[in-house]
Amino acid sequence: MRFEATLSEALAEKAKNHLLAQIRLGKYQEDLSFALWRPSTGASRTTGIVTELVLPLRGERNLHGNVSFESQYLARVVRKACRTDSGVAFMHSHPSPGWQGMSDDDVVAERDRIAPPARAAGLPLLGLTVGSDGVWSARFWSWNGQKFARTFCDKVRVVGSGIHLSIHPDQTPVIRSDRLRRTLDTWGLECQAVLASLRVGIVGLGSVGAIIAETLGRIGVTDILLVDADCVEEHNLDRLLHTTSDDIGRFKVDTIAKHLCRSASAASFRVDAKRAWIQERDAYKAALDCDILFAAVDRPLPKDLLNNIAYTHCIPVVFGGIRVATKPNGRLVDANWSFVRAGPGLQCLRCDGQYTTSEVVTERDGSLDDPTYISQSPATPGNENVFPFATNLGSLMVLEMLRAILREPWWHAVPTKLHYSYLANRLTSQINTCEPGCSVAARIGQGDRWTYPFLDDPVVRMDRPRFHDRLSRILKLFRK
Repeated sequence: MRFEATLSEALAEKAKNHLLAQIRLGKYQEDLSFALWRPSTGASRTTGIVTELVLPLRGERNLHGNVSFESQYLARVVRKACRTDSGVAFMHSHPSPGWQGMSDDDVVAERDRIAPPARAAGLPLLGLTVGSDGVWSARFWSWNGQKFARTFCDKVRVVGSGIHLSIHPDQTPVIRSDRLRRTLDTWGLECQAVLASLRVGIVGLGSVGAIIAETLGRIGVTDILLVDADCVEEHNLDRLLHTTSDDIGRFKVDTIAKHLCRSASAASFRVDAKRAWIQERDAYKAALDCDILFAAVDRPLPKDLLNNIAYTHCIPVVFGGIRVATKPNGRLVDANWSFVRAGPGLQCLRCDGQYTTSEVVTERDGSLDDPTYISQSPATPGNENVFPFATNLGSLMVLEMLRAILREPWWHAVPTKLHYSYLANRLTSQINTCEPGCSVAARIGQGDRWTYPFLDDPVVRMDRPRFHDRLSRILKLFRK
């Protein structure tokens, strides 16, 4: 099990404004604060999501070059953690840059003074240090039955208008500079190390998802999750990258994974192919191990689930979709595609109008698989698409991820939605926010405390993986 920590951009800025206030004035003065956190548990990663900053009241901390706190401050925070079903987090600053180690005094404070009372909340102590340059480091203190043991986090993520990673020095990836020479010339070794440290998930391996996967592999991403339960069909061959007639009947994720292993440019590459729908527990848990997700899906239920992951677990999701309009005689009228990044501080997919709650209910009752309902519902998305449209959208979605990763502090506000009209040949951008009282955005950082209500619902599972597995075996027999 790997361990990481994450903060929303707004909370991280608030914490730094307090912890680094003296250092920014040129004083050699550390500072501290407590906070609350909640766990997000994936298949192989536990993430501590910092949810609330609990700043010290007057007289609860003492600044003397070093910094100390009074017992009533810790007691106040532990009581609040118990009331809110949260864990205790301890934050402090160091007057040096980069990922921070721990002095003997730091260890004694966290292990011996804070961790024992924090255990009353039922969760390990999460310790975080911020360097003078704003780089975070983190560790967990867990009771092993005899003592409190420390486990350093592999990385700390700050998510919002950008995605900022602080990486443990022992986890710095090896970069294959000879193969990635032109990529490194574009954004440099430091940014490439961040890309190589990401675990990226792609949900939906149709024409757009396959383009995204290939692009990520080419730019040096080292760890990719593929989620899709569909098999390759003949009508996919004009749009699905790397597939041929020999792949008909095979799972899309298997076909794409095989080719990714050939084209990936990273020194060490791993691809995890899940033959499942995202609403199945194994795939859902695997998605919680990711640092960013791409949603190339057209059904309302997976959109809703991924939308909630973006806020509940603070994992940004880049969603994209294509809509094509044709005349009754089949001639093209127009085509539009758009993408939006959802997550803390950004507009959610539902408020953006990508789906409605009623459409989720319609999918659950089976109507979206009913040909009669589909023919009578103008709101039901069609399947019209061609390879050039998919390649353009897939490229734009990856560029949105890169915009968030590469973003410099002096960059202007990043659009949360881009929309392209093929007929008008125009790309427009919008900066939108969620509607007041949005229930999705209100779930920021709840992690495991909130469970998606339709997870593993037998109505939506459809048992298609088992059906396609049988179909694949039958088709292989015919080919022989």
